[in-house]
Amino acid sequence: MKQIGSRIKELRREKGMTLKELGNAIDFNYSNLSKIERGDRKPTLELLESLAEYFDKDVSFFFGTREEIPEEIQELGVEWVTFSEEMKSKNISLSELKVLAETLATIKNNSND
Repeated sequence: MKQIGSRIKELRREKGMTLKELGNAIDFNYSNLSKIERGDRKPTLELLESLAEYFDKDVSFFFGTREEIPEEIQELGVEWVTFSEEMKSKNISLSELKVLAETLATIKNNSND
């Protein structure tokens, strides 16, 4: 999530704001905002929406350029991008997720029989 934190910090600095000023502007604890900027804490979707509104950006701005996000993820939306980032941070690959999904589908199908 460091990428997201870096983008938040970049926007804040472009406006010449301190963490405390930004925290007050969006009604969010500046100490937690600092942790998010450093990558020590994950932002919630609600926080990203507040920041996007405040800075007049699309929420997708925080996840990188469209070229940096795989096309199949772009089509799924912000929640899936967040999920993808979380899986990457846990070293879980897309192929491992596909195997898990197939296993869950098999279990679900077997329980419906």
